Amino acid sequence: TVVMDQPAATIAVAVAAGLSGAALAYAVMRSTAPPPDVPKEKLDESTAVLNLLYNIAADQARKEGVVHRSIVCNSCRMSPLRGIRYKCANCMDYDVCEACEAHDCHNRTHVFIQIKIPIPPLCNPRRHLLPPFYPGRRVDVGQLTWDEIVRLQKASHFDEIELEALFDQFRALATQPAGIDRETFLVCLGPIGSAPNLVADRIFKFFDSDSDGVLNFTDLVLGMSVLCKGTLEEKITFAFKGYDLQDTGYISRAELRSVFQAYFHVNMELVRDLVRSMEEEMIANFNDTGHNPVSAAFTAPVPPGAGPLAATKSQRASLVDRLPDLRPDDAGSLMETLSSDAIDELVESAFVNGDLDKDGRLSFSEFKQWAASDPTIIAWFDSLGSVF
Repeated sequence: TVVMDQPAATIAVAVAAGLSGAALAYAVMRSTAPPPDVPKEKLDESTAVLNLLYNIAADQARKEGVVHRSIVCNSCRMSPLRGIRYKCANCMDYDVCEACEAHDCHNRTHVFIQIKIPIPPLCNPRRHLLPPFYPGRRVDVGQLTWDEIVRLQKASHFDEIELEALFDQFRALATQPAGIDRETFLVCLGPIGSAPNLVADRIFKFFDSDSDGVLNFTDLVLGMSVLCKGTLEEKITFAFKGYDLQDTGYISRAELRSVFQAYFHVNMELVRDLVRSMEEEMIANFNDTGHNPVSAAFTAPVPPGAGPLAATKSQRASLVDRLPDLRPDDAGSLMETLSSDAIDELVESAFVNGDLDKDGRLSFSEFKQWAASDPTIIAWFDSLGSVF
């Protein structure tokens, strides 16, 4: 039981009303002597609660002291908007207050910029600040029912809170009432889905468990459950299906090589995308004062003993012999040649170690035994946990 006298009740009312006068009420309460028959433990508990109420009231007062002049909340019509301002980065001119932002009153596929310090009225942008982050559309995909939560909890490794969060993400990505179509899914893959490739096809097939061409919420949950929280056995099972391109129950040399080759090209595209981003950042941050050398743009230290001068004469000669006519535009074809040789070695090693009955194909039991001893075969599978 918390002891609350008349001044304390005044504070509670002031806080509920969001009034800055709570601080004054708190001062009045502090100047009032406590009843003599109140035990010290109860008094300490009461003081702690009142301190909390005071801090809440003071924080609310500080927020309301911030006035965004000429800005109107597009939901509750507060004018001028007070406290924290949330501006939609995807709309031309849309703002809401902190209370309305919490009520989810705007398009879920749009993002808000939190503005704590008022912007001069004439400097407020009247345009789209950012392109849409979410590729979905504003469609009705229904509600997540309790029966569905219970069913998916039993079928996956997610709890109730995680399922509700995934459903919010699903609604932001859905393009039709049935769910996420293939084109939207490829957009979610970023550089991996920018061009048709085998890896993107297999990832979509992995999620699309009923093969209807659309990912519903169950497809999303079951796929993410394996990728993010699945056991090694679960990952091996789905990885085998990814390599089994013809759905024969076996993996041939040609199938294994096709997946390895596609995965190499995807990795190369990811590296190119990363390099492009680093180049743009380097150019944007380069401090060109007019007298800095070009080397000033490269700040990473060179390890001792590294670089071409550290190689012996015979090593440099060997490199030149192997690459006699290399030109800058030949780098891609060189990587293709080197990757092809490496992939052939990987496929040969896989069948030497995994094909126990030497029939020229890998059964699920052989694949499982091989993957358990060499987890690198499903390492690419783990990297897909960041798709959504």
